[in-house]
Amino acid sequence: MVPLLVKIADLEATAAQQKKLEDQCVDREQTLGKTEAALELKIDECARLAAENATLQTKVQELMAALASKDQEMTAQAANFKVAKEKLVEESASSFVEGFAEALLQAACVNPGIDVTRCSPLNEVVDGKLVPLESLDE
Repeated sequence: MVPLLVKIADLEATAAQQKKLEDQCVDREQTLGKTEAALELKIDECARLAAENATLQTKVQELMAALASKDQEMTAQAANFKVAKEKLVEESASSFVEGFAEALLQAACVNPGIDVTRCSPLNEVVDGKLVPLESLDE
């Protein structure tokens, strides 16, 4: 009978050990399930971020193209402004010279004895004398 009791005790110990191992297995399966669920969430998040990155890259390319186009447009506009400015300066200078020449003709017509040959828009009167302008930039 003692060997039977020893055998029963061994079987009970084995059953307890088997129950402990089964519980550990269940715990590990639950942990594995949670880990797999977390991994799925991370995979979904990575896929979402990759799609968002692709969208942002597309927008960046569109903005870069728009910026390059705007740069070309602004460069062309600046060149047009420069040409228009030069033309306006030339027209203004031409108008001034023509106006000055007309004024000299009128002065000579009104006062035939006046010598206007030394008169120029590049001269000024200082102390009653006609002298060249010191600087055109002032």
